[in-house]
Amino acid sequence: MGLSLTIARRSLFQRPGRTLFSILGVALGVATVVGVVTLDHATIEGYARPREAKDRPDIELTAANADGASTEALTSFQGISAASKFFQNEVVVDPGDKAAPAERPEWSPESSPESSPESNPGKGRGKPSAREGRGANPRAQLLAIEARYAPSFGQFGLAAGVDLSTDATENEALIGPYLVETFGLDIGDEIFLSRPARAARQRCEDGVLRAVPTGEVDRPQALPFRVVGILTREGTGRAAGGNVVVVDYEAGRGLYRGVQIQPRFWAVKDPTVDLERLQRTLGATYSYALNRGIVVGQAADERAFRTGVRMLGLLALVLGLYVIFHTLSMSLTERVLEVGTLHALGATRRQIGRVFFTEAVILAGVGALVGVLFGVLLAFIAVKFGITTLGVGKYVQGFVVPWGTVASLALVGFLVALVGSVYPLVAIGSANTLSALRGDDALRQNKKAARRFHLVYAVLLAVLVPGLYLVLVPVVGEMTGEFASVLLGVVGLLTLVVLLSLMLPVALSALCAAIVKPLTSWYPLAGRLATRAMQDAPARVGVSACALGLVTAGFVGLHGMTASLSGEVSTWAEEAVDDKVWVRNLPPSNYAELSARLQDFPGIIGVEKASARQFAPFLVMGMSASTMGGYGAFLESPALAERFTTERTVVLSRRLARDLNYEVGEAVQMKSRNGEVLGFEVIAISDAYGFWPSPDERMYGVISDVWMRKDFCLSSDVVTEISVRFDGTDSMDDAGHLGVLKAALRDVHPEADEVRFRVGTEIRDYALKDIGRDFFVFDLLLVLMAGLASLGVLNGQLLATLERARELGVLKALGADRGQVGGAMLLEAVVVGVTGGGLGILLGLAATPFVVDALDTIAGLSLKTASAGWWIPIAFFGAVAVSAIASLYPIKRAREFDAVRAVRTR
Repeated sequence: MGLSLTIARRSLFQRPGRTLFSILGVALGVATVVGVVTLDHATIEGYARPREAKDRPDIELTAANADGASTEALTSFQGISAASKFFQNEVVVDPGDKAAPAERPEWSPESSPESSPESNPGKGRGKPSAREGRGANPRAQLLAIEARYAPSFGQFGLAAGVDLSTDATENEALIGPYLVETFGLDIGDEIFLSRPARAARQRCEDGVLRAVPTGEVDRPQALPFRVVGILTREGTGRAAGGNVVVVDYEAGRGLYRGVQIQPRFWAVKDPTVDLERLQRTLGATYSYALNRGIVVGQAADERAFRTGVRMLGLLALVLGLYVIFHTLSMSLTERVLEVGTLHALGATRRQIGRVFFTEAVILAGVGALVGVLFGVLLAFIAVKFGITTLGVGKYVQGFVVPWGTVASLALVGFLVALVGSVYPLVAIGSANTLSALRGDDALRQNKKAARRFHLVYAVLLAVLVPGLYLVLVPVVGEMTGEFASVLLGVVGLLTLVVLLSLMLPVALSALCAAIVKPLTSWYPLAGRLATRAMQDAPARVGVSACALGLVTAGFVGLHGMTASLSGEVSTWAEEAVDDKVWVRNLPPSNYAELSARLQDFPGIIGVEKASARQFAPFLVMGMSASTMGGYGAFLESPALAERFTTERTVVLSRRLARDLNYEVGEAVQMKSRNGEVLGFEVIAISDAYGFWPSPDERMYGVISDVWMRKDFCLSSDVVTEISVRFDGTDSMDDAGHLGVLKAALRDVHPEADEVRFRVGTEIRDYALKDIGRDFFVFDLLLVLMAGLASLGVLNGQLLATLERARELGVLKALGADRGQVGGAMLLEAVVVGVTGGGLGILLGLAATPFVVDALDTIAGLSLKTASAGWWIPIAFFGAVAVSAIASLYPIKRAREFDAVRAVRTR
């Protein structure tokens, strides 16, 4: 490899421009995809970790029908990969023969005993819970879970011992480190557990929390348990400071014999199933609570956003490899004389092939390494500035790099770039030494073989690379048929662009030449030189034009999508926020009196409150039907207002109903204060009621304050914040609405100075601005892709300049000045930019409906296709500018040629 390495090194250092820009082609492609994947990983980890309840599983469920609830039935649901029945409560620990515990405050959780109708005498022998001479025994947190399913959750680890046995002959227990330290317990010790004496519990009865008497004197029975394992201080073992005991579910029921225990379940979400599908599946028969850590990045709109960012990363990787392949291919034509000389000096084709292969390894290897470093740095800077794959202005904690995935992506980029060196090796094999020494176009004589190889590489870029990418970077959510069609569309766009440049270069170069032809009357020499250069190098022109076209198409398509999103926000705002004013920091006011007073003022048709809120399992607010009848669904159907108050019914927002597939007439299961699961019928789907800017949540439900008080014991008779709805048919604008409301509130609370107001148009404008701010991430990626496209143009023109050194020298010797030579090259670049920009505009306009439909499918949004508007001319002239700027360095090199030396070169 000595000769190969020597020649390759000389070639790389003698042509620093080509070397630098070739490395940048690989580096930018790898850097973009590495940056995207790293940023997404850091975003989810940074958001999920602080929000994840480490001692809780993905989902906790309560069955609406206790008789039909079972672990087996739950695991049959699509989206549930594991489940177990469980309950948690307090337990009194008697250490048996161990020393009495040191004096310390008793641990006591805030939760009262669970409820439900099952009982079991338990296992083992009974024993009084208060043993003579022991004094008061400490309380610990009890987790009773089905032993055979417990390992599936990974909620606790073992510092010593074994898991609970599924066929134990005696009661077994896992204990937390606090109990070990307090009593000196060890594996094999016997302890006695009993439930605490029952104190009076509270029930929600007619909107009031009332104490429930226990009846007769409660004497709990203690049962013996054998310690088989000691928990680590993680997950469940960290709960209550390690003061925790884990037992089998049936044994736990034995401890709570005679106490109702509501059937509740832990479940693990299948990551391949979308969150909305799972919620739709569970919502009909269960009330559920989601661990906040698994929700991050899994909502439909978040999945769509993350998927879009990842797809742009893939496009950038393909574009980078696409550029480097053509750089390596075209560099061969510039080195025809070198190849012929090596042949004449006795070098074999294998030795010459090693030169090109060694050069390709160095270019691809250095490019991949630089790409990894630059990509991780880009992601780090983005995180620091609040740029994430969930939007902009969202700061996350920490920065975690998925090094395994990053290394794999870099390896893919390196290997595919290396495949680009195969074409020069094949071309060398058919080279004729004498033709090469004469400087003939010997290495491109076999056009059929070249086109065949180009086709193979096109398939590699458009099919194999996306396939490998999806294996290394799994899709967000489940692979549905709709999502698969989106991916096929992306692959189809890649294939189209690659095939246009590789298989139809003559047509593209002819188009460019046709654009130049009218200009030859103003610039005769420059026009003719540009026309001839483009006709002689159709592949170079095709690559440059299609690279620019791909970026332009992405720009137009994405801004068409943002325009569609903005249209959806405007449509939502018409119903949800227009003609509304939100008021905060009111003095505590009686809602009924305040509402009645305000509705006496002109234009005010409704006063909403949101003081009573809960999550069951989504945000639910309690409101009064008395002020909701003047607008929205209740105005159209007054009978609904009556049902809203007298029956358990709910009004769902449009986003919630669409995402979770609820329809009017279906039931939403909600868990009451007493632990019962109640069904609320959907009577309307509307955004007219209930939206509140804090929290800014479009997935919510509204129930009557009557049922909020009766079922959940949450009262909102006294309010400090309200929203006021105005009649949209009046002539008042926001300023008029605000003036009326301020006057009304001064009449009610003349001394209130701290009241704050927000008008609906302000909220709408903020939402529209938020779309532009979030999609700034896409613009950044498109800028990087534009850099890749400019490298394609630059590399092509630079190599063409070096290849045409003799021709340019002759022109200079004949009297052509630097301006004419540079003008020809600039004209060529501008025409390539015009062709690429025009092609990109057409592709972008054609792709916009597809992109909008894809977003509608993935995110569950109701979108109407909109045009990118004034971004279209910006994209077009941007493509022209990028191409023109990329030509400046080759022009500089061409103007520096020495005419005599250039003529003698070949």
